[in-house]
Amino acid sequence: MDNKGHIKIRRIAYTKLRRLETYDFYNDIANTLKRFDSNAMHIANTCELLIDMQPKTLLLVTSEKEKGPHPHTIMLYELHVKRLKFAAIITHQMRTVEKADFEDTRPLIALSKPTVYGLLNYLRKNDKDGVEGLINQFFYDLKKKPEIKNALYELGFKRYMDELESVNNEHIALNFERKAQLSKRPKGSTLPVQRELQRMLNILFEQVEHYQYVYADVDYSKLITALNSIIAIYTKLIKTRDTKRKNKKLKLKEIKNAKIAQIIESVHADNEEPKTEQKLNNTVFDEEKTNIKSVSYTNNILNEKPKKNPTIPTNKIKREPPLINEVWNILKKRDKGKST
Repeated sequence: MDNKGHIKIRRIAYTKLRRLETYDFYNDIANTLKRFDSNAMHIANTCELLIDMQPKTLLLVTSEKEKGPHPHTIMLYELHVKRLKFAAIITHQMRTVEKADFEDTRPLIALSKPTVYGLLNYLRKNDKDGVEGLINQFFYDLKKKPEIKNALYELGFKRYMDELESVNNEHIALNFERKAQLSKRPKGSTLPVQRELQRMLNILFEQVEHYQYVYADVDYSKLITALNSIIAIYTKLIKTRDTKRKNKKLKLKEIKNAKIAQIIESVHADNEEPKTEQKLNNTVFDEEKTNIKSVSYTNNILNEKPKKNPTIPTNKIKREPPLINEVWNILKKRDKGKST
């Protein structure tokens, strides 16, 4: 079967998501599903079961009254208002350029207008999670389709897009930090709820991937792209957290090794030999002692008498006169004969 045009849904490590992150992840997926026709995609039953789980997911969240006000809450609100303003500027600017109807900008507008209007128009009608999901979807689409991004840059939208992305990323980071600090579990374990959500989401993802082949006349690409944009955000969060944890461990290991090296160095310093001048004198003295020993040893070798072989008794050895002595005796006899 030809896989051309079929998109795979990203995988995510559910077990690495914190309790409140699981809640946010579920709501982002649920809000995304509401924007699509689940009946036409033959996933209505699964979507209904998933959305019906919303009351259970509330067990993952502690109410504001229980946890009290958080210092990041005011800042998060200000960032949320800011990103709404920048999104409104982009949509307003698009209308202005469209009304101007310049001939050279028509192709650029035709290419980029559906993405801008489809994702950034009337954001205030959505809740905070919905707003964040749509803005994330907007930048995810631009990353996947650079021609739309380039068209918006040519139309003069770059400054507003950069500001919107910066504010949105700041909001995400601060919100995750706040959620991490508020991750105190309520009474009772929430693990069964998290596992049930995981199973239902996996069923949904598998169905959507499979139905691309079964219902060739239905376009699943936009839904899958939207789901992948959400998964990419939480996957990045998990990887960032893992990297920080790994770096922290490495730093602690380096500190530990440095302390061990310092202890070893101090021990060596305590047992160190005397400094240069005294060390040199000691070396000379040691050399003289060595020379004296070597001379003494050589003299002993020279003066040493040959040792008897302990295995053979001396009385049983036949001593033969050396050859040089015999020659010398012969020469002496001849000299005596001539003189007489």
